[in-house]
Order: sequence, then C-alpha cells, then structure tokens
Amino acid sequence: MPLSHNRFDDPHIDRATSEHIRFSMTDGQRIVAGRVPIAALRARLGGDAADPLVLYGRCREVVEAAASRRFDRDGAPDAMVDLDSDDLADARA
Repeated sequence: MPLSHNRFDDPHIDRATSEHIRFSMTDGQRIVAGRVPIAALRARLGGDAADPLVLYGRCREVVEAAASRRFDRDGAPDAMVDLDSDDLADARA
C-alpha cells in the first residue's frame, strides 16, 4: 500500500545523528517513520540550500515518493523507512 504525506508532522533533523532528516507518512491507518540522509539530498537533488530543512521542503514530494516505493518494496523494518542515496537516484526535484 502506498504511503502518503502526513500533514500533522513537521520534518526535523535527527537529533541522534544530525545527519538525517526525519519525517513521517501514513499508510492510511498508521504513522510510518522515515529518514533520509542530508548528504543524499544534497548529492541527488541539488543541494544548494544551506539549511537542510529548506532543501527537504523543496524536495518533499520527491523524497516521499521514494519512501513510498521503498515501503512497498521492503516494508518498514525496525519501524522505519530508511532511505539512502540509491533510493533518490532516479528522483528529480
């Protein structure tokens, strides 16, 4: 089942790593956590924004589409859709 945008949660920098943006989506019944490396956003989606949250905001739909594809393929091991650079390889912001 595809994931969709969770409009009730704001993305934020992962406090544990400081290297990821954390976000959440929904499968229609439950909230699904996600994270994407800031370096992957910059490398794959044209990271000219100094603020990683600004870059995420510009690329949110692309990141969420990649998260939905990954969720459909792999589910959410450890209750997390953990994106990597390869998930964003075909994405264009």
